Amino acid sequence: MLLFSHLRINQFIILACLLAMFSPSAIGHHSTANNQAPALDQLRKEYAMRFLEPGPHMALAKYFSEHGNRLQAFYILETARRTRFKEEEFDKAFAQVFRGVKTPDYSPAAEAALTTEHDRDPNSIDTVVKLADIYISRKEWAKAKEYISKAIRLQPEDLENTEALATAFRLEGKQEEADRLLREYAHKYPETLHGYRLRVAEVFETEPGKAKSLLSEAIKRFPQDGGFVFYLGSILQGEGKLREAEDHFVRAAGMSPDSVLIQAWVGRFFFRVKTDDRRALDYYLNAYLLDPHAYETEFVESRIPKINEVMARADYERQVKSGVPLEKILEDPNPAVIHNALEQLRVKWNPAYLKLLLDLMGHDDGGVRWQTAMIIKEKVDSSFDGTLKELLEDKDLRKRGLAAYIAVGRWKQESFGRMRSMLREESQLLRFDAVSALVLEGGPKGRKILSEHLPVEPNPQLKVMIERAIAQETRNP
Repeated sequence: MLLFSHLRINQFIILACLLAMFSPSAIGHHSTANNQAPALDQLRKEYAMRFLEPGPHMALAKYFSEHGNRLQAFYILETARRTRFKEEEFDKAFAQVFRGVKTPDYSPAAEAALTTEHDRDPNSIDTVVKLADIYISRKEWAKAKEYISKAIRLQPEDLENTEALATAFRLEGKQEEADRLLREYAHKYPETLHGYRLRVAEVFETEPGKAKSLLSEAIKRFPQDGGFVFYLGSILQGEGKLREAEDHFVRAAGMSPDSVLIQAWVGRFFFRVKTDDRRALDYYLNAYLLDPHAYETEFVESRIPKINEVMARADYERQVKSGVPLEKILEDPNPAVIHNALEQLRVKWNPAYLKLLLDLMGHDDGGVRWQTAMIIKEKVDSSFDGTLKELLEDKDLRKRGLAAYIAVGRWKQESFGRMRSMLREESQLLRFDAVSALVLEGGPKGRKILSEHLPVEPNPQLKVMIERAIAQETRNP
């Protein structure tokens, strides 16, 4: 089967949605945890040691996804995506860790090797596909179409080959040629799986009755295909038969656990039509953990936190009314519930809460850790200094890094010796926190320390951070 990873059809076109929903994915979002998976403590250590690399963030998120806390996985991923890494870097790491997709080799050397292999065996579909992908990646459409056309000759019934060629024509502005290719395929193979898909797509919006008949026929012929079930559910929803539509949507999602579009749109059905936030959130998480770019008129990444914040507030209030102890609420698996509890804890401060906060500084959610550290920084006085010194030596590198912000904020120049030591640490997180603390709380003298450290800082990202901080100081002395 051709992947042609660089080709994307406009997802607003019904045909594109059909193809995407029906097409199987290499992703297994219901996979169980690997018995050989690294222990959580080791993943946390890797996160701290290689904080400025996407891999450890992905590995930690995958651990939580596979161990039943997909919300925590979502927040780890979104924090990394929004605050740490460029989109291309994030997407590449996500594909490798969550989908097992290796970065393809599009180099001239790979091209030469594949060309040699193609000369030796011109009918190898694998070689043809790889060569097509190389030329697609370079937007060399003439060569790309040459190899895609050959793939069609080798595998004429595989719609993905024809669809890839049609997409290449679209990208060249030849829409009519693209449409002609798909019509010809549907005419040649009307009763194949792909043939039904194309025929349904052609009439889905304009002739729903005919589409419904075709879908019913296709479901009988291909009973294991969730896409047909999903689209029949869409027609039933349009007819106002919501109970039947829901049955079809749930069945389709169960049949197609790796379809990003089906999971996302079933989530939308429960969110918009049934107003069932909990079920909507479940399907949205399915979609996001398949593809963080999942979309259903709005990106799933924005749906999830909006829904969860409302649910978390209600869950927090319910636990309070039920008399659940604060320390138990702070163990809630939903980070948003903990955020609610921490805000109330801050407003109704009691020094007895300090021990709870010290434990939370080791939480796996970055937002929880930061909120906790800022509350401590706000509430403690000089009696905390002994504990702060211990935190600056804590074996949990995440706690030690957070202690830097409290130390520089409280001790100012007296903390600088410790910050110089932290800047020499191997852990990327510790150096990042030391730089950030000195920028936020260290003033001109803190930035002077960073200027002295800049020539020996090995990480390019931290170098850029320091250079920007120095430049800002120059502009605003």
